[in-house]
Amino acid sequence: MRVGRCGIDDKIYVSHYGLHGGEEPFLTGRHGSGTIFFAGCSLRCRFCQNFQISRWRTADGLSDAETVSEDRLIGIFSELKAMGASNINLVSPTPYAALIRDAIKKAKDGGFGLPFVYNTHGYDSPETVDSLSGLIDIYLPDLKYGDDELGMKFSGVPELYTRSRECIRKMYDQAGLLQLDPDGIALRGIAVRHLVIPGHVESSLQVLDFLESVDRRIHISLMSQYHPCEGNFDLEYPELNRTLRAEEYQRVVDYAVSLGFKNLMIQEMESHTSYLPDFDRDDVFGR
Repeated sequence: MRVGRCGIDDKIYVSHYGLHGGEEPFLTGRHGSGTIFFAGCSLRCRFCQNFQISRWRTADGLSDAETVSEDRLIGIFSELKAMGASNINLVSPTPYAALIRDAIKKAKDGGFGLPFVYNTHGYDSPETVDSLSGLIDIYLPDLKYGDDELGMKFSGVPELYTRSRECIRKMYDQAGLLQLDPDGIALRGIAVRHLVIPGHVESSLQVLDFLESVDRRIHISLMSQYHPCEGNFDLEYPELNRTLRAEEYQRVVDYAVSLGFKNLMIQEMESHTSYLPDFDRDDVFGR
């Protein structure tokens, strides 16, 4: 069996699932978003906060991941619903897109009613997005950088910005702007995440320029939570070894406001420790 760039074979591997109260308010609801963290990733971001599981490969063995069948995955959907989840939040789903698609279809055909969230790094093919039409309710892509050069430097893949722009336009065309219920919980649509990187404010401004060209009403989660994680110390790019400065983040926020975005979510500067996961704990996001 050949594996792809992600290092994952043709099975589904889950590192963790449970309620997550630290997602955006439109996902969290009263009890939390029903997050399923899949093992592995097709990117190699130097600063990844989920590096304990994102760098996992099938060849690493199964001590840190559960192999799940399609029926078991559907069972996890039901478990999360029973816990009070507002949605089913599929985190790092790209290597598993075809298998996830089949499980969602089967669950929906069986009457499962919660929205499904495709929580992705944004390096998905247009064909993948097309194949998810009618199955994914909410798209939550990252737009990590404002040019392809940084994508290669920091995430190790070519044309990340170019591919992400195409991906986001397709998701927007397919799902539309975010639609909320009377309690402010997302039902359908797209929201885009962008993490501001220390020393690279200009890249963030380019990200905002692109999103403004899509729709000023698009929901943007503008994150200040950059944190240099243990095990990710970077000798080549020392700016990645510090937290974000308040003046860097404020410059990006001010620019977003000047562009006229209508649905902009901002974070406190202290968020870089508040949202830091530890997948070696039972309570991954222990507070």
